[in-house]
Amino acid sequence: MTAIKRRPRDAEATRTQILDAAESLFAAQGFGSTSLAQIAQKSHSHKSLILHHFSSKDGLWQVVKERRFSHFVEERKSLFSRGGVTLEEIRNSVRAYFELLKNDPVLVQLLTRAELEQDLSCSQYDEKRLAPFVERMREAQKTGLLRSDVPPAHLLLIVTNVITQWFEARAMFAGWSELEGEDLDSSFLESVEKVFFEGAQK
Repeated sequence: MTAIKRRPRDAEATRTQILDAAESLFAAQGFGSTSLAQIAQKSHSHKSLILHHFSSKDGLWQVVKERRFSHFVEERKSLFSRGGVTLEEIRNSVRAYFELLKNDPVLVQLLTRAELEQDLSCSQYDEKRLAPFVERMREAQKTGLLRSDVPPAHLLLIVTNVITQWFEARAMFAGWSELEGEDLDSSFLESVEKVFFEGAQK
């Protein structure tokens, strides 16, 4: 009798399947309320396999957040390496972050969950990850494009936090009579740019 050969497990496909399942559960329930057993069930996997790929639930959580944010960061860093800083480049980075959250509601959910659970390792606020952005603000200050009496990290955090908060709470503003008839996203981004760039320029 010929033995049935089992097809080798595709490690990368399995890893992606686990990440997709974990991302969906983390976004819906948060880190604390999601168990490895739930992730295993949703990914049609086993807890031992999850631990093999990610070491722990916390390790899996970190990779889930990293995956949603890493492409944006690497794309911006690539643009930074092409030459000196300009106001247009900073403006484009602000718009790119706005579009990232606008087009990725799952990332917004993950950021909201991380904030609610006081996740100090959230990749959006990781100091090393944001260092190139802070340095770009510092360069803009040195060249006289932006005011120098505000710490460069504050300039970055002011604009990113305002945008992040907008997408975390946007649904609450949809019924405001004051905003009726407006394209909420476009109108808000325009206001952010006015307040930030006019206030931050030297």
